[in-house]
Amino acid sequence: MATFVPYKNYFYNQLHGMSSLVVATVGKEQSSPGFVHRPDVRAFYTLHFCIRGKGTLRTSNKTHTVVPGDLMLIYPNVKIYPKADHQNPWELCWVGFTGSDARLLTDAIGFTPLAPVVATQRQSQEKIQQLFGEIYESRGDRPAQIVAMTGKLYSCLAFLMGQSSTSFVKNPGFKFVESACEFIAANYGNKISVDEIAQAVGVSRSSLYRAFMTNLSMSVQEYLTDYRVKASCNLLEKRELGLKEVAYRCGFANSLYYSQVFKRVMGFPPTEYRKHLSR
Repeated sequence: MATFVPYKNYFYNQLHGMSSLVVATVGKEQSSPGFVHRPDVRAFYTLHFCIRGKGTLRTSNKTHTVVPGDLMLIYPNVKIYPKADHQNPWELCWVGFTGSDARLLTDAIGFTPLAPVVATQRQSQEKIQQLFGEIYESRGDRPAQIVAMTGKLYSCLAFLMGQSSTSFVKNPGFKFVESACEFIAANYGNKISVDEIAQAVGVSRSSLYRAFMTNLSMSVQEYLTDYRVKASCNLLEKRELGLKEVAYRCGFANSLYYSQVFKRVMGFPPTEYRKHLSR
């Protein structure tokens, strides 16, 4: 019987709220025989590549078998039960990411919530493992490293999209999402509401909500809040403004509310974010 030496090398990015697509975690792992990963509900997309071995991914609708060369996508806010095989446990590399582009890009690779496992061509598998490795080698939580990881992630996803037979189909309401995002980008510093955004786009609030959930897996308000927080990160990095001015410029009513929202999105307050950048 083969002997498996379990290991887990990974990096977790504490500043993963900065972009429309950004790496939250990246790593590689050899599971022990029969290892059951805890049934997490994750806040971001996690894309795995099975290097060798096998296992299963149980979701609410069925159990999916994962073998070498398969890609496995775990969606955010969905309870899943990954389990390594008892005889030949999987070795996985993975990248977790978040942002408004995530759903569109994973859809284009061929994933759906009902079909979270996609097979790859044998001749592409060495390249895929290399691309995952390049993301890991770029790891770090300095702004330049975060951008580097994102660039490597885009390269990886672009390669996977090129290998896929799935055509890039825009979901219903995509044009409303595009218009709303453009309006938010131009007006996030003002006290705009979801109703005002829907009015500017020319659809009802409920229709715009459905379009955002279908295309981005988040509500209009969540997108607006995330956009404001990300914009404030850029101002915090420049160190030219106090928190009160940063909050005002990014559309928050006051610095206290801004700090509360920032902490909810990023996991720590803006003062700690600024200290982190100075290390």
